[in-house]
Amino acid sequence: MSSAQPDFDLRDRSIMITGANRGIGAALCQTILQYSPKIIHATYRSEPGELDDPRVRWCPLDLRTPETLARLAESVGELDVLINNAGILLPTATDPAEEHANLVAMMQVHLHGPLQLVDILLPALQRSQHPMVVNVISMSAFVNVAGCEAYCTSKAALHSATQGLRVKYPNIRCVGVYPGPTATDMTAGSAVTLADPADSAGAIIAGMIDGESSIFPDPAARAVESVIGASVTALEAQFAGLLVE
Repeated sequence: MSSAQPDFDLRDRSIMITGANRGIGAALCQTILQYSPKIIHATYRSEPGELDDPRVRWCPLDLRTPETLARLAESVGELDVLINNAGILLPTATDPAEEHANLVAMMQVHLHGPLQLVDILLPALQRSQHPMVVNVISMSAFVNVAGCEAYCTSKAALHSATQGLRVKYPNIRCVGVYPGPTATDMTAGSAVTLADPADSAGAIIAGMIDGESSIFPDPAARAVESVIGASVTALEAQFAGLLVE
């Protein structure tokens, strides 16, 4: 499902990673530091991560609270790469009102928040010579999982929005990342095989550097790619050529 573009150099880049205090976000921070970035704006909702490095600037951010988005944008002078990684998983509720509230919360974190971040950080990204937006989505964007229907719906929305960003901002590289089940706090107690966050982070960074537009960073994700990857890429390319009246 990849569409290769010219290689990307992370050296001396300004990067923002949301949800960087744990899981894939923390692993991305650790991996990117190996490439000598200028600064990583690492955001967290409750507590900053344990990574202590002068190139890492910990920033509070709750995607469910719009005012924190504006405060964060005001503190960012330059930005080359935005990695929308923050996520939440609220299991399906039996009460319809509670389930609707769960969907609203996950749509805010997985769709509205990332798009709002792109909007408010757009001036900084457009000043970059090599701007990039990376949305960490999920392989569940392509198929619903029992017990996680609202979560899958929100991730499917982010997948569609990522395609839309490519059309809307052709001068910004917009990358979709589709991990399978990964060993994070979110999946604690899961009976399925879980990917290692460090391995996934390495695959994500390698894909970014290699110019991939869609990254499937672990075995479960690559199995999904083998089924739907080429057809989705072809369909996106076909629709990108349609003229809007």
